[in-house]
Amino acid sequence: MCLFSNLITGKYSVNVENKILFIEDFGLESPPGFISNYLYKMKQNGVFDKIRGLWIGNYEHESGITLEQILMDILEEPKFPIIKSDNFGHGTFKTVVPIGTKAKINTKEEVKIELLEDCID
Repeated sequence: MCLFSNLITGKYSVNVENKILFIEDFGLESPPGFISNYLYKMKQNGVFDKIRGLWIGNYEHESGITLEQILMDILEEPKFPIIKSDNFGHGTFKTVVPIGTKAKINTKEEVKIELLEDCID
C-alpha cells in the first residue's frame, strides 16, 4: 500500500479505472496510522470511485487493528465488492496474482475471484 499510494498521481500514475485493486502491507513497517493515511490519500485522489472491486491481503499489526477496520472507517459505504484472503502479501502462504488478467469478484455463492481469461501461455 505504501508504494501504491505514491503511484496514484503524477506522470507515472497507475490506471485503476474498472480494475480490481488488491492491497496489503507489512504491519511492522506500516502501523495503522500510516495505513489510514495511505487509504485517505487514495480516497482523496478518486481511486475508490474508479475501481470495480477490492481484494484485501495480509496485514498484521501488534495493536490488533485490522486493515478491514481501517478501510471501513474510511470508505463508509463502498460501492464495489470487497473480499479478504490471507494468501497474498507478507504472510506465510502465497498465491500468484495474475496482474492484467481479466477477472471478476463473484459474491453470489462462495466469495471468490474468477479469472475470465487464460493467464498462462
